[in-house]
Amino acid sequence: MELYRVTIPKDDAWSVVEALGNTDSAHFIDLNKNEQPFNLPYAQRIKLAEETERRIHYLIQKCKELRIKIYRPKSAEYFAKKIEQLQEAKGKGKDMLFDAIESDVADKEAFVQRMSKQIGEMQFEIQKMEDYERVLGFVQ
Repeated sequence: MELYRVTIPKDDAWSVVEALGNTDSAHFIDLNKNEQPFNLPYAQRIKLAEETERRIHYLIQKCKELRIKIYRPKSAEYFAKKIEQLQEAKGKGKDMLFDAIESDVADKEAFVQRMSKQIGEMQFEIQKMEDYERVLGFVQ
């Protein structure tokens, strides 16, 4: 087995790593062992991905609380096909799709938070009216 050391141009990194990942025959060596993790080039992207994951988890929890069914993809192939459809619908390449998804998830989280706050306020007002009704009934 021959080993090759290759440096990938930054603009091609996404497509090259994706192709290598699909072949299941690549080994990556960390050339930044002495660098602090927050100084690495993709540290901000990783933080953004973690924040997006947190937002998705929040949305899933809200769906569970409200008994909204969430369906898992039928298979990995089905999921890949849906990603391709999303990519076409958004008009983005795979390397730019995360930004569109991140933006959508942030918007959805903000919407759900606003609606949850409004629901809480409505429930408070309903409780206040029910208390008022009891007081009126007692006074009568």
